[in-house]
This record gives sequence, structure tokens and C-alpha cells, in this order.
Amino acid sequence: MKTLLSIFTLFLFSTGLSQHTREEANAHFQNLNFMEAIDSYQQLLSKKKKKKPLFVERLAESYFNISDYSNARIWYDTLYTLKDKRIDENTLIKYVQSLKACKEYITANRLLKKHYRHNSQKLETLLAQEAYLDSLMAEMPRFSLRNSEINSPLSDFAPMYYKDRIIFSSNRKAATGKGNNYSWNNQPYLAILTANKDSITGTLSKAKPFHNNIQSAYHEGTLSYSKDYKTIYYTQNYLKNNDLLLNPKGFSNMQIMKGELVQDSIVNVVSLKFNNPKYSFGHPFLTEDGKRLYFVSNMFGGFGETDIYYVEIQENGKIGSPINLGPTINTPGREMFPFVTGNNLYFASDAHFGLGGLDIFKSEIKTNNDFGMPKNLGRPINSNKDDFALIINQIENRGYLSSNRDNGKGDDDIYSFKGLSKTLNYKGVVKDNSTNTPIHQVVVKAYNEENQLVAETTSNNEGFFEMSLPPDSNYTLAFFKLEYKQEIKKLNQADKPFLFKETDTIPMTSFSNFVIEEDGVEKINVNPIFFNLNRYNITYKAAKELDKIVSFMKSFPNVKIKIEAHTDSRASDTFNLELSGNRARSTYNYLVQMGIAPERITSVIGYGESRLLNECSNGVPCSNAQHLANRRCDFIIIRK
Repeated sequence: MKTLLSIFTLFLFSTGLSQHTREEANAHFQNLNFMEAIDSYQQLLSKKKKKKPLFVERLAESYFNISDYSNARIWYDTLYTLKDKRIDENTLIKYVQSLKACKEYITANRLLKKHYRHNSQKLETLLAQEAYLDSLMAEMPRFSLRNSEINSPLSDFAPMYYKDRIIFSSNRKAATGKGNNYSWNNQPYLAILTANKDSITGTLSKAKPFHNNIQSAYHEGTLSYSKDYKTIYYTQNYLKNNDLLLNPKGFSNMQIMKGELVQDSIVNVVSLKFNNPKYSFGHPFLTEDGKRLYFVSNMFGGFGETDIYYVEIQENGKIGSPINLGPTINTPGREMFPFVTGNNLYFASDAHFGLGGLDIFKSEIKTNNDFGMPKNLGRPINSNKDDFALIINQIENRGYLSSNRDNGKGDDDIYSFKGLSKTLNYKGVVKDNSTNTPIHQVVVKAYNEENQLVAETTSNNEGFFEMSLPPDSNYTLAFFKLEYKQEIKKLNQADKPFLFKETDTIPMTSFSNFVIEEDGVEKINVNPIFFNLNRYNITYKAAKELDKIVSFMKSFPNVKIKIEAHTDSRASDTFNLELSGNRARSTYNYLVQMGIAPERITSVIGYGESRLLNECSNGVPCSNAQHLANRRCDFIIIRK
């Protein structure tokens, strides 16, 4: 991370200050000589009983900028207390990242939620990202990770595919041959190297300098190529006659260069037109179709310290104006190292919800150039330290990333990763909806989005079941048991934080809850299916009740029924017998149209007025309500 920042952040020559006065400490800090600034501010603060908040903040930030998160956390703690727990958003982000780097996640997350409690949109995004990350933490790891053989004791990072090799940035002196050091971290300047890549294992070997004609005495790094390897984009200090070009404040920023590759040399090198010496531009990434160049800049008008932008590239090579990716991607913190494959944008951020330091996120690129909510890739891709510059071959499900995590070989190391064949564990208990008692021998089947059966199990005597499911899919679970209504449960990706961490409860409703017994026979328990006087068409109210019959029969696929329709006593016996038959057939037709197999309805009979429910026979004066009670359909269960 020390060198990660140096590839993008401003450069200034060391002024050689050695005494620990306030002016000298501030000069070191403003000149980005953070090692000297730390020493100066430590000396100043040790002499004063009452600590000055500005000195404390700059000491904390100096430690943060050289990735000493343990000391950064200590001084941000002090600053938070000195300022009565009121700090600005940028300072909060660095404080939170320092806490997470020290694995103090509960404190860090509590601070975030407290700070954004009055910003509902930001809080909603943070909570959604937290829930997604929690779901990943509940799973088995998706990738295996390995420290690359090419790493040195210094910094090696930002790998990129190049033909059958890998190119990357490094500040190892043996490879770069650059004699002077960079004042930010007192380490050598960056250069571009290449390494051989084993086509089977992905192992890297034989690192050596790459494209010697772009190596200067200062920083170069983070390259991107066109698909045909004829065009190259890379990051470089502003130079004039091979010396740093300084702005009025004495800084030299970074710019994006474009060149053409002829054999093994870069020719016709030009600075992209949107470069501006007032700001830094870097981390270029050219999409596979060559139509869009993503990059990072701290130019005015962004959302944070560094934002991700893109420009459109026309067929004639003309480059459009920079377009900010917007607040879904960019934050008040740092977004860096874009990489695009398919419809996915990968990038590093220290302000989206993560595990500490820079984390790697993935966002879906939508058709209208909107971006989906960035999702943390979880462990082991991310750690509590800085993780960045991911590249991935989606077909092979393997790739490389950079990190300064613990137990590495150098300051920043390149890691290879490979996707694992893994599963999610879903467990639950099936209970009777009425008695709350466990139900054993329930068959549980899981279907994927293509309606393919992917898992099947049975609940035990305690109603418990457990099944393993492949990740990255939505599922439909079906629960079967005779004498119980079939239950369906959807498992969506958004539910994973809850469903895959704890035991789920599945209520099932017994067959007996759906039936009533009258005159020694079982009937489906629905409200009466009433018909209008002298009519047999299915009314709206009747359809709603018949839909319950459909649902019942689909839930109990072994049930067979017979339909019995009845009329009141008004009109002649012959007319009523015919009318009831029509009503029975209308009911039958409706059920069949709704998907009930005809063979499951064994008889369809109209009984006319022969089975009245009350005394309202011919000639007996009755109200409309009393007659209505006789105009009905019964659904008799003859087989379960």
C-alpha cells in the first residue's frame, strides 16, 4: 500500500528538513514526506501536555498513508476523543479503515452507522452491503489464494494480462535500475516488469523489465493494452526532458500515456488530451472491444479523494470527455484500479463497506450505463489490510490480485487465486402450523432457476433437515408429506445473510385443516359456491373460492373429488335438475381450465332441488337468503 499510493498520488522532492518545529512538521506533511512528518509530529506531541488536534490528525493520517494502521488507529482514537466524537467524513473513513485493519469490526461498524444515521440513502446502502458481506462470511470460501513466486521484499502489484504473460509494477532495484528513492515512503520508484505465466497452474516466474524504452528515472506503472496488442495505455509522471515537470506548488502529478507497439518497442507516445498537470490521472483499463477507457483521477468535481471515470473511444481513435461513474461507485474515499470483464466492473475502495483498508468490489454494468450496488468479494480475496488491482479470467475462474496483508513477502505482493467448487449449507426445521410440533419424514427438494433438481433430503424425527446448494443461484424448495399441504419456499440471493446463518423454520399445514366432515363424508372446506338465480356461469366471488379448490388439489396431488351441484326449489323440478347439471359442469370446466387433471374429478352430478339444506321446498315461503343457501356446490373427497 505504501507504493500503491505513490503510483497515483502527488510527488514532491524532499526538502531535507530535520528539526522538529511546527513549521517543519507541517512542511514534511504537505510535501508528502510522511516518514519525516511522523517523526516530527511525534516529537512535537511528546513535548506538550495538551495535544493539538491538528497535529494529532496529521500524525494519524501520516501513519495511514504509509499503511501503518495500528498506529493510525491509536492516533485516530485520540483525535476522536479530542474532537468530542465529531470528525468529518473523510477522517471518519480513514478511522474506520484503521479500526477494521486492526480487526475491531464492531467498533468500526458502529461508528459508520452512527455517522450516517441521518443519511437514510447512504445508511441503506451500507446496511445492504453489510448484509451481503455477512452472507459471504457465512459461506465456505469461494477461492483459494497463493502468494506468487515472483514477489520481492519491496512492492510488486497491479498485474495485467499480456498475451501468455503477466505484466506488473514493481520498485525492486535489481529490476528497475533506478537509483533514487521516492520521498513518500523512502522506497525506489516504480517500473514495469513482466513474468512468465504457466498456462495450467497460473504460476508466475522469471520477472524481468518490460518495454525498456518507456522506463524513466521516475514512476511508470499500471498498463493496459488493446486486444490486438497494438495500442498501450500506461501511467507516468509528468516529465520534461526526462525530468519531473512540477506545478506551481512544486508537485509532479501522474498522467496517462498512449503509445503504439511495434515489435517490442513503444512508439508514437502521446499524453491523452484530458490530462491536466493540476491533477493526477492513472490506472487505465481499456475494455476488450476498445471502445471505453476506464481510469482514476483526483480531478476537481469528483465525489472523493480519487474517483473512477471513463471516456468513450471512437473508431477513428478520438477520445471523448471524462465521465464520472457516479455516487453508486464513487465515495468520499478512494476508488481505484478498475478492471472490466463481461458486464462486471471490479475495483478497489476504502469507503464502501469492507473488511479494512482497500477492499475489492464487484458491480454489474447495466445497459443504461448505470451500475449495480458494489458487492464486497469477501475472504480470502479481501483481508483486513489493503487488497486491490484484481484481474480475473472468468472462463478459467482464476486470476491475480495485489495485497499488503499479513505474512506477505514484501510491502505489496501479487497473489494468484482460483475458484473453488463450493456449496452453501441451508438447514431448517419443519413444524405443524397448528400444533407447532416437529414433522418427520418430510421430503425436501431444491430446484435451481432452470427448474433442475439439485438437492433432496428428508427431515428427521425432530423435523430437522440440512442440504448443500451450489452458490450464485436462486432456488425453489418444495416440501412434501402425505396428509400435509405441499409448501414452496423461495431462496433468493438477497436472503442469504439470514437463511444460511441460522436454522430456518418451515410451517406445514395438515390435510385436516382443509376439510370438514358432514354426514359421514369429507368435503373441502371452502365458503359456499353460490350461483345467481337461474344461472350457471361462474361469478367473480365463486371463482375466488374455486381457486382455493385448485390450490388444495395442487397441494395434495393424490386427492380425487366428485362435484355435486344443487339448486333451490324455485322453478320446476326438471328445470332445476338441468340447471344444477350445468352448474356442476361449469365448476368442472373451471377447475380443469385452471390445471386440474380431468381424471381427478370422478363424477360431476347435478341434484336439482332434491337435497335442500332447509325447509324451503315447493310452495314454502322463504327469504332470498334462505333460498340462496340451497344454490351451492359441494366437493366431496373420495381419495386422499
